[in-house]
Amino acid sequence: MRYGQRMAAGDARGLANEEVQLMLLAEAAASASVGILVWDEDRRYVAANARACELLGSVVGERTVDGSETVERVVRNQGGHGAITASRFDGPEITLGYFTFETRTAGLPYKASVIWPADETRA
Repeated sequence: MRYGQRMAAGDARGLANEEVQLMLLAEAAASASVGILVWDEDRRYVAANARACELLGSVVGERTVDGSETVERVVRNQGGHGAITASRFDGPEITLGYFTFETRTAGLPYKASVIWPADETRA
């Protein structure tokens, strides 16, 4: 199966090979309708998709997203999920729903967060 080609319903071939799966996951995360952020052990955001940057008033590649204060509040107050009010880079505040989880990238421990406007319903 080639990249981008869909499997027919009931196709018994299973998942694509690991390389293709990684490409599909990366593309899905990059273009997701929710924000996705990855942060390191120093609580600095090291990667963000376009939607996360849009929600935070930034653009991909413009700057490393400095989220240590927000991350501290999340870790201290609510842990892995909830809602938090954050200051956007362009000024106004936004209330975001979030879900945070542990992950590994290149063998190193990271945390990742999925964010969305708190007034939007997510399944």
